[in-house]
Amino acid sequence: MDSNGIGILFLTIIQIPSVICAVYIFFHLFQRTSSLRRLQNHLFIYLLIIATWNITIDLPNTQVYFWTGTVSISTPWFCRFWNISYLYSAALNRFLMAFMAIERHFLVFRPQLYHTHRSRLLFHYTPLIFMFSMIFIYVLITNVFISCPISAFSYSTFMCGYTCAVRLNDLASFYIWVFVFIPTTMTIIGCVLLPIRFIIQKRQLQRIQWHRARKMIVQMSIIAGTYTICWLPYTIVLQLSLSHIVSSNAADINRFLAFIPYITSLLTPFIILQTVHDEINLPLMERIKRRFFPQRQQKVRPVITVRDQQIKPVVFEKHNTS
Repeated sequence: MDSNGIGILFLTIIQIPSVICAVYIFFHLFQRTSSLRRLQNHLFIYLLIIATWNITIDLPNTQVYFWTGTVSISTPWFCRFWNISYLYSAALNRFLMAFMAIERHFLVFRPQLYHTHRSRLLFHYTPLIFMFSMIFIYVLITNVFISCPISAFSYSTFMCGYTCAVRLNDLASFYIWVFVFIPTTMTIIGCVLLPIRFIIQKRQLQRIQWHRARKMIVQMSIIAGTYTICWLPYTIVLQLSLSHIVSSNAADINRFLAFIPYITSLLTPFIILQTVHDEINLPLMERIKRRFFPQRQQKVRPVITVRDQQIKPVVFEKHNTS
């Protein structure tokens, strides 16, 4: 088995339990009393939705290409769809992590900003809507409406040889700096400063706020650390490739750039399940206990005293005599 086959086998082994884990979290989310609907967990759900899209839509196309050497559907519209889906989900994934790294500072040290519906709309939902819309508009324009000298797709190349959004050096540089380097840097800085601020301002927090803040910081550190480990090498290799220090046409470099974005998506369901396991597993364990270990209702029996035992025979004898 060659390197492509080993990589595909490795991704497939993780893909199956990752999808099962994502379905389990979504099942819990659809319940009305789910704690995952809290504001502090919204970004986890958005990241999980993007990760599920990647591992069920984009990843199978990559697996087919590296297994057969050709794209799964050899048509121009499919190549554009694959490029748009791949670039949009990857960029949105990184920006959501950067937004989470910033928002966690406000949730920990300024939670009063999110107490009213108007403030939540202003500081939480509006930036997310702007982020989703702007990234989609940019990816759509650069992949559909911009033409370049070499615009023909190659069905024997990964992602059909990309669209003009990647073929043109100016657009490629813009995408790498704005949609890869900047959000990755913001995630690292925000994640590093969060525990430092927590240690400095720890005495100013009340006991309940202290435990809540520590929990959110641990959650942020776990998922941001994993994303940084995957995206930082990816950013460095992209920049080296753009500077022509390394060749993106090399098999190892091409394989690395193709597989690394899926690692974060495959690990996201497990990371989210680990970070919110207390909020999911406790209701699950209660349902299992009620289903398989029902509590027996104890019947309350009246206590018969010695005096009652003496009175009852006397009453019975009187009844017989009468």
